Amino acid sequence: MRTITIRKLRFEEARIKLERELNDAFMDGETYVEILHGIGEGILRRMAIDYVESCDFLKLIDRDPMIRTNPGCTLVEILAPSKEYINRLKK
Repeated sequence: MRTITIRKLRFEEARIKLERELNDAFMDGETYVEILHGIGEGILRRMAIDYVESCDFLKLIDRDPMIRTNPGCTLVEILAPSKEYINRLKK
């Protein structure tokens, strides 16, 4: 699983990096991506969630509240075709 770290970046830098790396993960045929945004005031978390919700090929993963996870990260599923299909498109 790929991890995208936008923690400690300025808002615009974080948004650009998130878009670029999610598109790269899509083209590489990744299934899941973890966005590491940190806790702080929640600005980067909200931006990441808003971006994921605005894309048709991304889906937020709800985690079981009984399992302790890092509150500074968000798990995303990439709804993409298979790696073989993407490789054919790249050619």
